Amino acid sequence: MSSSVADPNEQSKLPLDTQSFREAMSRIAAAVHVVTTDGPGGRMGATVSAACSVSDDPPSILICLNRQTRMHNAVLKNRTFCLNTLSDDHEEISDTFAGRHNLEMPDRFAKGEWTNLATGCPALDSARLSVDCEVFSVTEMGTHSIIVGTVADLRMKDPGKSLLYVRRGYKSLDT
Repeated sequence: MSSSVADPNEQSKLPLDTQSFREAMSRIAAAVHVVTTDGPGGRMGATVSAACSVSDDPPSILICLNRQTRMHNAVLKNRTFCLNTLSDDHEEISDTFAGRHNLEMPDRFAKGEWTNLATGCPALDSARLSVDCEVFSVTEMGTHSIIVGTVADLRMKDPGKSLLYVRRGYKSLDT
């Protein structure tokens, strides 16, 4: 007789399929950011949720970018990026930089007001937080690169509602 519930010891031996992993990761709430860059590799931006602090000495953060994207190549060529943390009223900006409106890059930047910070990367004026970085290291893992940046400049707004992404949809959190 077979059971519909897998033995936990056997479960760990099964290969994990991509769809199951993606579904599991969709259940982790994450802040929504637009990463920008500018320089010899071009002015670009992309919506990301894989970002976090690394250290306060030296101040540093990391972002994860798919190696097959133009954004990835631009960040590596420019050696700079700015992480812009979005507010709950930035869903359209998030969707725009995620490519959902099929706009060319200059038209994406027309969706908000931007100011260049110390590295020359665009910072969204209405972002909750903008962290301007110089690339320190790049580590490849699977389809993505883990890019660590040392902080060159930052700008913070007063607390408010943050834009989160969970279960393939937007939520907000008062912080």
